[in-house]
Amino acid sequence: MKNRPEKTYKRILATVVAIVVAATTLISSKPITAQAQELVWTHPGNGWHYLTGTDISVKIENKAVYVYGTGEIPDCDYWKLYERPWANTDAEHLYVAETITSIGKYAFYDMPKLRYINMYTSTFIKDMTCFDKISYKPIYRLYDKPVQTELIGTIPYTSMDSIKMIAQSNYNGASWIMDSPAKVQEFQNSTNPTIPNVYYASEKVKRLPDEETDIAPEKDVPWENIETYSNGNVMTPICRLSADTPDASLIVSAQKKYQGRACLEAYAAFIEDYTFAGTFNVAVVKNARVVTRSYEIIVDNKVTKTENELKYVLTIPEELRQPGKSFRLLGIGEGVVNIYDDLDLDDSTITFATSTPSTAYALVYK
Repeated sequence: MKNRPEKTYKRILATVVAIVVAATTLISSKPITAQAQELVWTHPGNGWHYLTGTDISVKIENKAVYVYGTGEIPDCDYWKLYERPWANTDAEHLYVAETITSIGKYAFYDMPKLRYINMYTSTFIKDMTCFDKISYKPIYRLYDKPVQTELIGTIPYTSMDSIKMIAQSNYNGASWIMDSPAKVQEFQNSTNPTIPNVYYASEKVKRLPDEETDIAPEKDVPWENIETYSNGNVMTPICRLSADTPDASLIVSAQKKYQGRACLEAYAAFIEDYTFAGTFNVAVVKNARVVTRSYEIIVDNKVTKTENELKYVLTIPEELRQPGKSFRLLGIGEGVVNIYDDLDLDDSTITFATSTPSTAYALVYK
């Protein structure tokens, strides 16, 4: 049985900036002045480029960029992207060595022909901007290597978390190719809605008996025809308004969503002796229906604040449920972290009351 329900309370941040940065990370990848180190590349010739002060080297040939060495590809200054060796090339392929630990901000930003990204599951993607503004329908081949973990306070953050964050935010028809069906299932089902267009390397398109057989081998795979062979993007309802505070005008939805470092840093400051379980985005909208002649327009308006506190019920992931376990939510607010203790006694749900529902939450327990 759960502990006795407790009330909601707030913790004011030591600085409002931390929350502003965290919230911005959740919803925006607009160019900002990047605080990147000064990068100096040398070019001895024959397509080779070396990053001074590191053992990072790059080979550019045949419309491909090969990155070698140990360590990180550093953040790039947004205003000096032209200094990248691969800037203004027509590269279509990228190969990142397994010894590369992370890919920095704006590293491969604005490469409109870059479509094939080959990298390992042990490499962190530091920011949404790493692969922003590349080719439509890019294909990421993720080779399996031991996942790397870093701690943000007491919250573990893995290289796969960073990759899932990018995959879940897919807006340009990306595909993700894994080593096995088991890896595909884990990767795709780690979010809600599920990550779209995830396949394993040996998958082939199933031909119809009367189909021609002279299709090029590289086209005989589902990720080259996602209109026909797409998968994923399945949404499971995990949050609803409580029957205690009904409002028929509101629609509630939630995602299991991977967040960036800045957001996790805000949670880590207030997690206390609880254990981090995962992150969720909750969105509450009010529908406005406008009818003009023969056209009907539905306008969804996100509700950031309600007149009174309403109760919401979030489903606890099945693998976390256990009698006696105490849950709470940490919600990002304006200059505060809102802390919501559970208001129900059901081991499968957490009920919380708020007047500012549409934000990012961390589920924690002890």
